[in-house]
Amino acid sequence: PGPPSGARPARVAAGLPSPLPSPAAAAPSRAAGGNSAGTAVAELGAVPPDPAPPDVDAARAAREPTDRPRERLLAEGPRALSDADLLALVLGSGTGRISARAAALALSETMPVAELAWAPAEVISGLPGIGPARAAAIAAAFELGRRGAWAPPRRGERCLDPARVYELMRPLAHAEREEFHTVLLDVRGRLIKTVKVAEGSLTQCPVSPRDALREPVRIGAHGVVFVHNHPSGDPAASVEDGDLTERLRAAAELVGIMARDHVIVATGGYFSFVEAGRWQR
Repeated sequence: PGPPSGARPARVAAGLPSPLPSPAAAAPSRAAGGNSAGTAVAELGAVPPDPAPPDVDAARAAREPTDRPRERLLAEGPRALSDADLLALVLGSGTGRISARAAALALSETMPVAELAWAPAEVISGLPGIGPARAAAIAAAFELGRRGAWAPPRRGERCLDPARVYELMRPLAHAEREEFHTVLLDVRGRLIKTVKVAEGSLTQCPVSPRDALREPVRIGAHGVVFVHNHPSGDPAASVEDGDLTERLRAAAELVGIMARDHVIVATGGYFSFVEAGRWQR
């Protein structure tokens, strides 16, 4: 039988400490659904991370320059870099106001590379975070690329083919106003030099045959190719271009200069009166 009601256990009555509970008794039973601290940590660690916010602009992230574009270029080549990465390398170190990385990203978003390649340095310097020194570096980089990619005819090389004339005068295709130039040739069709004759507006460039032929007559050139640009980007000849060509040809014949062609250059290509069948050499 148990101890009488109200009686204290013998160990307590005797002042002895109570026995500690066994580990098995102290730990909750797994079978009963209890979880230890280790189990709880493991389960928390298995929780998947939160998905990326839905408003992340993936296109912008792809354009942003990476943290180490120089190392990526050396490891993967320049073609692996974005436009902003390449611009950041050209810009070099940052300034007190804005980093090269931030300036490159802002520049690539403000002006497309195709437009930036032909922009004057004074225009580039006015963009946020650029300034004169960075603008000069950008303009120099694009000019160096053009010189490496193009092979325009040099003095003494034949320059009768319209495609070669276009290569020679391609920078004119990106001029903001219409300009009229002449390409002076010797008796074998080799390049002597080019001459800027006149500059007009966005849509026209008045030029007289006397002005166009003054320099060929002065230096005794044998032949001449007339060249002008269309800032609109479309090289197609207008009715006015055709009329001017006929007047130039007639004047050249009078002074003993052989008119070889009239080439119109633009960002969209070139137009040659010879190739179009509107000129007989």
